[in-house]
Amino acid sequence: MLPLDLAAGVLPGLLFAALGLLIAFGIPIAFALIAASALVVWLDPRLVPWILMQRMYYGMDSFVLLAVPLFLLAGNVINAARVTDRLIAFALALLGRFRGALAQVNIFVSVLFGGVSGSSTADAAGVGTVLIPAMKREGYPASLSVAVTATSSVIGNVIPPSITMIVWGAITNTSIGGLFFAGIVPGLLIGLALMAVSALLSRRHEVPVREPAGAAEILSTSRDGLLALSIPLAVVGGIRFGWFSPTEAAVIAVLVALVLGFAVYRTLDLRGVARATSDTARLSALSLFSLVGASVFGYLISFYKLPPLLMGLVSVSDPTLVLLFAAAVILLVGTFMDALPATAILAPLLLPMALEAGVHPVHFGIVGVMALAFGLVTPPYGLCLLIAARIGGIPMLSAMGATTLYLLAMLGVLLACILFPELVLAFPRWVAPDLM
Repeated sequence: MLPLDLAAGVLPGLLFAALGLLIAFGIPIAFALIAASALVVWLDPRLVPWILMQRMYYGMDSFVLLAVPLFLLAGNVINAARVTDRLIAFALALLGRFRGALAQVNIFVSVLFGGVSGSSTADAAGVGTVLIPAMKREGYPASLSVAVTATSSVIGNVIPPSITMIVWGAITNTSIGGLFFAGIVPGLLIGLALMAVSALLSRRHEVPVREPAGAAEILSTSRDGLLALSIPLAVVGGIRFGWFSPTEAAVIAVLVALVLGFAVYRTLDLRGVARATSDTARLSALSLFSLVGASVFGYLISFYKLPPLLMGLVSVSDPTLVLLFAAAVILLVGTFMDALPATAILAPLLLPMALEAGVHPVHFGIVGVMALAFGLVTPPYGLCLLIAARIGGIPMLSAMGATTLYLLAMLGVLLACILFPELVLAFPRWVAPDLM
């Protein structure tokens, strides 16, 4: 235990140094957060050990966070029911006439799938399992197949419903409904930017052109595709009209997914539901346990008054510069850390500075969520890129050339959202002003 006068000056730096050292030694993020926090609590005479248990409990004591495992369950049920196959068939009927159709379909399905599951990793696994082998059979380079799958899956974190948005809103007391509606335009812009890059790369690699689908095929596939879209419409529409909260919307998403799987498509059985439930429990435990550790870490950030200290060091009053600084910090941290613990650490640290500069909390939340999402395709973390690379059977770094081109396009969208706030705020202010 350190003397009181020394603790206040040394321990904040030790907190971050210990976390960085533990991560460098390969300790899982959740355990690294708890261990670094426990060390500082033990050394600070003003803190008592039970504060760790208390803050870990408070980190999970939130009705809103119940939506996280429920949306994960909806995504896993959708994968088990092979809804992804139907979305792909629908997208191919619409886009099959264009050069590089499978690359464009990959992105289009990610927009649709992201609006159903709220999980980028579920998107990368579900869409990638079907489309990466199909793209390779049609002559796409493996690196391009992996890159487009990984980067398009990022849309699942930006377009509603988004698990990262739920956690961001719960931690910062930002309207989750406002974040959902504000993410629609940026998510669509990312999709369009990726489609533009795919068109250029498809021409460069001389990818063959498919035969265009006839009207009968478009009509036959549109039924299944549009039925799958009932899930995001039910979620977003219900929140907009005040019928249910985001957590209740997650329950509706699970129920609609079960109805589609059992009664409409008839591709789901009890074994598939059991497997989806088991996968959800495992993924939820990993995600939420890291959030528990981050809750303790975040408490210590507040205890040592680091947000006001940061505001004193970075005395910037221009909203654009604040957003650029915050986005750079979040992008850097996102390359090493999962989005949920990074959200719990960075959001309360950077939000006061953004509010002081006059940034709308929903605008700041969308910029933060987008920056965190991009970390899913940047090594060394790059979880979506890792999943896609494993499906494609190539090393992750082999896909970095094509991934970088897509990533630059996504960064361009992020920059546009920073420079032009109305790209983020205009739609929710028009559709759901009461949530802003």
